[in-house]
Amino acid sequence: MNIRPDDFVLEIGSGHNPKTRSDILCDKFINDDLQRGGSIVADRPLVEADGQYLPFADGSFDYVICSHILEHVENPELLIRELTRVASGGYIETPSEIAERLYGWPYHNWMVNLVNNRLVIQKKAVKSQFGQLFHALAAHDKNFARFHVTHHKLFLVQYEWRDKVDYEILPPETSMIDLESRKAISVMLDQGDHSSFWNKWAPILKRRVPRNLVSKVKSVFVNRRRNSAKTLKDILVCPLCKGEIEWKADRVWCGACELDYPVAHDIPRMVPPKSRMNYGDKVRNPSCSAT
Repeated sequence: MNIRPDDFVLEIGSGHNPKTRSDILCDKFINDDLQRGGSIVADRPLVEADGQYLPFADGSFDYVICSHILEHVENPELLIRELTRVASGGYIETPSEIAERLYGWPYHNWMVNLVNNRLVIQKKAVKSQFGQLFHALAAHDKNFARFHVTHHKLFLVQYEWRDKVDYEILPPETSMIDLESRKAISVMLDQGDHSSFWNKWAPILKRRVPRNLVSKVKSVFVNRRRNSAKTLKDILVCPLCKGEIEWKADRVWCGACELDYPVAHDIPRMVPPKSRMNYGDKVRNPSCSAT
């Protein structure tokens, strides 16, 4: 990720393992660990919000990290619109189609490929062919786990953008990968430098370090570099109308929408009522390039 030293950074879906460089954290499920590997980390300002309805003012951030969120959402166009609205650049990471077909996470709604530096997004129309088999192998078989982490480029889509996100949404019937093509397979296997020490062994080392230790070390570095003049009160807006909000003792109020959002344990809970959200909207935005 090409994050500059003075960039103000938002991380969406920060969950149990936020990036050290993130200044503001955002997660939709504060109390629900079903779709992540541990309990929520709140070692810096944290907002509960839906990535498709972000409660941040236009251009609040220089960079936004969105890792393993796009495949979960109801409408990826809404999410992409919000990313480009609140930041001028960012990073998107998802499982690849190969990973989705192999592991088949039941709570993922979309399959994503990266084709000619364009995100190709398709509604997930098939269930896992292998059930929990490869999840069990990754957890209990050291040889398979080593294969996965040393070839992690096969299982990930990693996309960095500046000013706009280039993407398209295609029908689910057409696969964007041709596993019968030797050329296509050669391209996939050549991704990254697997011969270097870092690319080959760092993922394995990361898996062996306890998560709670990683979180503690990250928190130390986060606290040392905390120097941003911006606070949540400077950048938070209503997630629906994007208008100004009024801060109360234990809540924030949007007069335009006539909605209260609670603040619990210093965490603004900015997810709008389901009755007020429309995930079915078709969205077009000049900052997003879509066909």
